[in-house]
This record gives sequence, C-alpha cells and structure tokens, in this order.
Amino acid sequence: MKDLHLNPDLLTVPAYVGGRPIEEVQAEYGLSDVVKLASNENPLGPSPLGVAAFQEALKSAHRYPGIADKQLRQKLAAHYNARFGTSFTERNFLTGNGLSDILRMIALGFLHAGGESIYCNPTFPLYGIFTRMFGGTPVPVPHADYRYNLRGMGDAITDRTRVIFVCNPNNPTGTTVSRDEVAALMARVPASAVVVFDESYYDFVDDPQYSNALEYVQEGRDQVVCLRGFSKAYGMANLRIGYMIATPDMVDYLAHAQISFNTGDATLRAATAALDDRPHVEAARQLMARERPFLYDAFAELELKFVPTQANFILLVDLPLPVQAINEGLLRRGVIVRPMGGFGMPDAIRVTIGTHAENVKFVEMLKQVLDQ
Repeated sequence: MKDLHLNPDLLTVPAYVGGRPIEEVQAEYGLSDVVKLASNENPLGPSPLGVAAFQEALKSAHRYPGIADKQLRQKLAAHYNARFGTSFTERNFLTGNGLSDILRMIALGFLHAGGESIYCNPTFPLYGIFTRMFGGTPVPVPHADYRYNLRGMGDAITDRTRVIFVCNPNNPTGTTVSRDEVAALMARVPASAVVVFDESYYDFVDDPQYSNALEYVQEGRDQVVCLRGFSKAYGMANLRIGYMIATPDMVDYLAHAQISFNTGDATLRAATAALDDRPHVEAARQLMARERPFLYDAFAELELKFVPTQANFILLVDLPLPVQAINEGLLRRGVIVRPMGGFGMPDAIRVTIGTHAENVKFVEMLKQVLDQ
C-alpha cells in the first residue's frame, strides 16, 4: 500500500460498528435463545403486505430494476397528500439503499472542499463519518440535557456551514425538538446551508409539539430535506430502503449522486405495499406505548437513570457498573444491547424496546448482572 495514492479523507473516517448479530452471539457463547435489543428493529417483524410483495417480485429477480422506483415515489406522494394534506408529486421524493445512502448523497453533494456540517453530539455517527469521507469538516455541538441543542447549533453557523443535521427524534437519546425550537433555528440559517431533518423514528412520536419538517418542503424551501424510511415501524431494516422528501430542484440535484440501480425492485415493491399496512405500523406504535412505561418502572425500581424517549429505544446513562461488564453479563445471558461508546457515550447503553416477553427477559437478566 505504501506506493499507492490514498485518499487522505478516507484515512480520517472511523468504521461504523453496528449491533451484534444474534447468530454471532449464539456461536460465541453457546446459546440457543438470544434476544436482540441492540439495533432499534421492529420486534413484530416486517410488514406482511411488504413480505408478500417482495416474494412476488422475486419471480423477476433476473431482470434489472424497472419502474418500481417511480411507482414507489408516486405512492409516497399519494400517501403524504392523503395523510398530511401536502401537494407532493413523485418529484418530491428520492429513494436510497437505506437512509445511509441518502446521507451519502447529501454529503457528496454539499460537503466537499472543507465545507462544514453541524450536528449535536451524541447523535447518529454517520453524519460525522460521511462529512469526513467527502472532505468536509464536522462541527459537533454538545447536547443540552440529552436534547439537540439547536441554539448552540445556530451559534456554530459560519460562512463555511454547508449542512446542518437535526436528528428528530435523536438517536441515541430518543429526545425531540419542538416546532418553536426548529422555527427559531431556521430563522438563523443562511440560504447557503442545507438543513437535514432525519426523522427515521417519527412514526413512534406522540408529542404534540413535535416539529413538522414537511411544512418547510411544502413551502418550497429548497434548503430543507426530510429523511424517512421503512426500517423501523415497517420492520424492513434488512431490505435497505429509505427516502428523502425535498423540493423537486433539490431532488433533481442530488439524483446526480444516486448510484444506478441502487435498490432492487423486490425491495421497492415491498415498500410500496407496506405503505398500505397501517395496522402493522399502528401495532408497533401501540407496543411502544405499552412497553415504555413497563421499562420506565423497571429502571426506576433498579434505581437506574434513563432518558425518557419518543422513539423505540431507551438510553440508560450514568450506570452503576462499567458498561463493558454490564454488556458482557447480558451477552452471556442471551441479551444483546448496544453500548454507546461508538456514539461518544462510554458510560451509556441503549436498549431497543422489544415485545413484552423480550423486555421481561432483559429486565430479569439485567437484575442478575447488577446483583452479581
């Protein structure tokens, strides 16, 4: 490698480490029954309508993708217009191989030549990773009581600011920012900066003050991008399908960064069908509404500090034992959670809200680990 011309930007990019797979833990610890509560997946599984459409589409797997992408974007426009009173068309949507692919397009499109991105730590690591990957400069702002510090982010804006990332609800804290807070930030953002609202977990929010980034897109604000997907409430994380909502001009521009055939027809047709599966999404929402209080009570009984959430996970902070010891103890007992060192929180653990049976096992195993 010493004689090759390496990209210096890539040398600064840390690896993204996801939650451990069930099969890996089973093999390492000799277990058969393992509960994974590490990656914010839907414990109810994928949308049945999506699965049926995926299986049907596999009959044409020998063909390159055709019009399924256009059909999904048309369906998304109809879906939002019916549910939210927007007037979107297919040209307001751009699809990607998961939201990570959309984030890649945004970084490629705006963060070249040292352009700055602003976000609030702790948050989704890919904001900083993609900023560095494409030659940009990350500007992380400390959180405010585990919430996105929009005032501090506004103070960090310079003439080199190109992208502002707002994760709402935030991963890994589960907290949200309000409409008024977002409006105050938007009043300070120059026309030269893009504001990306990552709303991957919006399906689980029940806070009436939750910000609605769609309104800015509907108003024709080219600088506003809203990200949503099918990994969480629709239960299709493995199929890798996410989308961006923006003005047609923004979509047309970022389409230049879209990889050809970036998503297969089977996945696109599964997503299209899943949009009609409101009962599945509602079941996931109701499960979160039931299980959040159960886990809150359990954590309070164990005298553990946690951050109240608007997502499908809960962040445990200031733990009484080292995170490594808790994580290892849970793994040996067949429970996978997510240590937050990779998010810049070495003393925290994030746990996905599972089914009631999964949550009961987690609490029981956690008690054992804390008492050992």
